[in-house]
Amino acid sequence: MNTRQLSYFLSIAEHGSLSGASLALGVSQPALSKYLSQLEAELGTELFLRHNKKLYLTAAGRTYLDAANRIISVKEQTYQMIASLSGGYQKTITVGVTPLRGAIAIAKIFPQFHKRYPNVNIEMKEQYSSDLRQSVINHSVNLALGTCIDLEDPEILRISCHEEDLVLFVPSFHPLASLASKDPDHLTPIEIERLADTPFLLGRPGSTIRQLADIIFQQGNVQPTVVYEANNNLILKNMAQNGAGIAILAKAHMEPCSSLVYFQLKPAYSVHLVIMAPRDRELSEEERYLMALNFEMESSNPDYHFNPSPMAREILEEFRHPHP
Repeated sequence: MNTRQLSYFLSIAEHGSLSGASLALGVSQPALSKYLSQLEAELGTELFLRHNKKLYLTAAGRTYLDAANRIISVKEQTYQMIASLSGGYQKTITVGVTPLRGAIAIAKIFPQFHKRYPNVNIEMKEQYSSDLRQSVINHSVNLALGTCIDLEDPEILRISCHEEDLVLFVPSFHPLASLASKDPDHLTPIEIERLADTPFLLGRPGSTIRQLADIIFQQGNVQPTVVYEANNNLILKNMAQNGAGIAILAKAHMEPCSSLVYFQLKPAYSVHLVIMAPRDRELSEEERYLMALNFEMESSNPDYHFNPSPMAREILEEFRHPHP
């Protein structure tokens, strides 16, 4: 996991200035200034407020700081666990994962996997969800953790054990915000047609949630005004928090936030959480065990709906992992 640029952001936040971060990192101040400008342009929002030559985190900056710290923590914990192995690796399983969410999932199940297969290395390859399927097809990864709408695919296996609802992330100043439930476990359902006049922040074409969003708009006979597209869900969430529009994201991204309210779509829509694998080779025992651990880990999340595909049931039964 390459987290060098995240260390730039963390240092700027810690020192409150480009000059202080420059000295601490040994990186030129113009290079840090260019990095920060490009990052803020990519996110579409300011991460720092500038006052009297000091930099102060904005609300978006604090959200990005929290995510950066979690990514660094996952990297350090994973590398520490790998470094603690006494024996040499005899085999490597390369797993395609989305930044943060997929990497955290592998980090959680790695210790248990290592107890059973101490000589098998798990290597993570970070990609956006729209690229994971192609990586499985061209064999640059052995498995990939992602999402999809339809489990049927002629080129790869899509093995799913759980589904996750999509949620509308709506700025709290929206005229309909007062209708939103305060209970995150019982969100107010709302038809997409009622939000037709509001700008939307969407994933780029090709991503799973964007594919489903297009279906939602089509079924609601809505021609959305799309003001921003991004592969990074954190960007879309931050932009919604800053009032740029409504984002359609998975429920896992919800968290208490004074600048957002959340609605369930009516009718409800969900995506499959899947492990993708090639069709042209048999899954190894180690790969199947890794899948079983992932399915078991997902079962601990109350926001996921247990709905295993036939192959997922077989894998759970093979390793006798409990499930709801």
